[in-house]
Amino acid sequence: MRISKLRSMSKALFWGEHPLPERAEAKGVIETDNGKTGLLLLLSDGLYAAGSAGKLIRLNQDKVRRKLREA
Repeated sequence: MRISKLRSMSKALFWGEHPLPERAEAKGVIETDNGKTGLLLLLSDGLYAAGSAGKLIRLNQDKVRRKLREA
């Protein structure tokens, strides 16, 4: 799993023109272990998800938090 900083073009590139889920924050760009890439979103309930083309992908929360601490 890789996490990188969010760039100004990243949101539209991965998420499209859809609004983010209510009270969600885009935190970066993530590439999962199986090669899927999307926005790293912090959801209103405190969980992280990968977002791509308006869909959310569940992530291993411990792994994401560990990677964020390492960054």
